[in-house]
Amino acid sequence: MKVEILVYLSSTNSPCHLFLVYGTGPFDLQLSPLDCLYRSRPTSLPTQAMEKGDTRQELPSWYQDTRKKGISVAGNALFTILRLADLPFQYYLLSSGLGLRAVRKLGGTTISSPVTSPATAIGLSPYHTLVFGLAVGSATKQIYWCLGVADNKFDPGFSTMVAVYNTVLNTLNTLLSLWAISSNRPAFADTWGELFASNSTVVFGAALYGLGLWTEWWCEVQRKRFKQNPANKGKLCTEGLFGLARNINYGGYTLWRAGYSIVCAGLPWGVGMFAFLAGDFAGRAIPYLETYLAKKYEEHWRQVKKEVPYKLFPYVY
Repeated sequence: MKVEILVYLSSTNSPCHLFLVYGTGPFDLQLSPLDCLYRSRPTSLPTQAMEKGDTRQELPSWYQDTRKKGISVAGNALFTILRLADLPFQYYLLSSGLGLRAVRKLGGTTISSPVTSPATAIGLSPYHTLVFGLAVGSATKQIYWCLGVADNKFDPGFSTMVAVYNTVLNTLNTLLSLWAISSNRPAFADTWGELFASNSTVVFGAALYGLGLWTEWWCEVQRKRFKQNPANKGKLCTEGLFGLARNINYGGYTLWRAGYSIVCAGLPWGVGMFAFLAGDFAGRAIPYLETYLAKKYEEHWRQVKKEVPYKLFPYVY
């Protein structure tokens, strides 16, 4: 019988295989040497160990770079420019017919209802004005966070990645709002009243978007004020919304992204987006962050975990 035991070395995050081979006799035992497989990827941290706040685990260097305090003028400027550039791009997709042509090019059937309309100030139908408005709200919130709230260095490479990621998600939503199979546009929605009266999922999605965006924005403002108080130096914020969940800002982002998706493509796409983001935060972002906090704050971090037991959503997870 051969038993394989997987052991992680804290200094390298590399798995070592320990083999115990039992012979046929009752006392015949052979122990092989450790077969250490050193890997160059430092990102494969054992999730269970990170979730337990194992300070022996080594975080990848790129992640530690994102936690450095300070201001990167180039990174902040690049992020702001890219997030602002997303808005005319999304508007052009809707107003010029480029989005409709893209859907057809991909083999899809576009919606029959007009996308443009004189009913709104920007020349789009009320529904697609709302779709564009969600992109405006997300960019406004994120630029405010970058320039007015964030205290970690936002280097150009990382800021570009975050900005492009959000533009990709926005573009997917815009195109799905134009695809006949997925679009959540009501058949008759020539006015704002008709839009909200004829499709309850649009109302629900818009409300969820508003709740999530407000949650992410307000908890970050509260944390900023907490840190500005000299009496709180060296402490983690457990006041306000951060007293409900340790990473409630991630929860807020998950909610508004799900709401955005519901408005554009209905509940199935919204639920899928919620599951994707919640799973990514729970399986990747939160374990990384909480391992970092466990290393930095030690006993204080253990107290925070007792005081605020929920990670992402209050009373849920």
